Amino acid sequence: MDTKAKLLIGAAAASLGLFSTGALAQSSVTLYGMVDLGVQYLTNANSKHDGVVGLQSGNVYPSNWGITGREDLGGGYAAVFKLENGINMANGANQSPTSFFNRSAYVGLDTPYGTATVGRQYKIMFDMSLYYDPTYQAQYSLLSAGLIPDGTTLSNAIKYKSIAVGGLSGEAEYSFGQEDPGHMAAGTYTGLGVDYQFRSFSARVVYEQTRGTIAAPVDTSSELDKRFSAAAKLRVGTATLFAGFLNVNGQLQMSPDGNMYWGGAYYQITPAFGVSAEVDHYQTRDNGHPNWFIFEGTYNLSKQTSLYAFAGYLDVGGGKNFTLNYLDTSSPGNLNQTGVIVGIRHAF
Repeated sequence: MDTKAKLLIGAAAASLGLFSTGALAQSSVTLYGMVDLGVQYLTNANSKHDGVVGLQSGNVYPSNWGITGREDLGGGYAAVFKLENGINMANGANQSPTSFFNRSAYVGLDTPYGTATVGRQYKIMFDMSLYYDPTYQAQYSLLSAGLIPDGTTLSNAIKYKSIAVGGLSGEAEYSFGQEDPGHMAAGTYTGLGVDYQFRSFSARVVYEQTRGTIAAPVDTSSELDKRFSAAAKLRVGTATLFAGFLNVNGQLQMSPDGNMYWGGAYYQITPAFGVSAEVDHYQTRDNGHPNWFIFEGTYNLSKQTSLYAFAGYLDVGGGKNFTLNYLDTSSPGNLNQTGVIVGIRHAF
């Protein structure tokens, strides 16, 4: 074996943390993922009021695989990175046709004062709403109601997550958007969030502001989408109660101006079996008053494998462009819908 080959093998082994001496012993790289696939029945899937039955990927949690790494730098500091790609388990395709690591692609520093990261990463509304949604932002969830329109991740973003002090923690994030010379405001995002936890009670508030983009000949970079949300949850024995509020306003209309309200509960019936229920109401200013009713049950076969079932109903309430499944892009959006999903998911 020549010297170049030996060096390449050595570098690869070091990057994977295979050496166990010196500073390299403090490095780690982890491969992980989630595979989630089920069968969905959905009514009013087209303007003819036809139903549809088919395989649906990522019903509870998006199917994905990723690599995460950490290197201890000493003194409570560490370098971190994450690469995560979404996949469609029904056909094996990438979730995004334009971005391979579409879910996460960032690097940063973990410090005694918090974590700073740069790259493609989740919006603060996603980070700080996931555990305030009874169905944990599944395909039938607050995402259906438009809590986080235009995707849950941001490119060209800088994020800071603080440590918790007295139960209080926070996040701040800024995205440089399109990074278009002469139009540096186009597509930019600013988000702030605070979370408070005390014993069995927790609450959070989030503010987000997104600017429009430039897609010739249309320039919406002067238009804004502004969102303020407050949510809380309370654990009572083996049950958890949820409630939340979102106000949307601005010229950009990523989702209709108005107020969204939600409430629900999760109940752990046995160590292996739990159920949740959720009601979402969107009081828009000029696009109806839709309601979502969602029920879910999960049975854990092991720590890594679960069976699940969803049932949902959407009452569009005179609105347009609303669907029961937030990934649905083919339904007309102005019809009531009923949906059922049964499936299996496995984490590795």
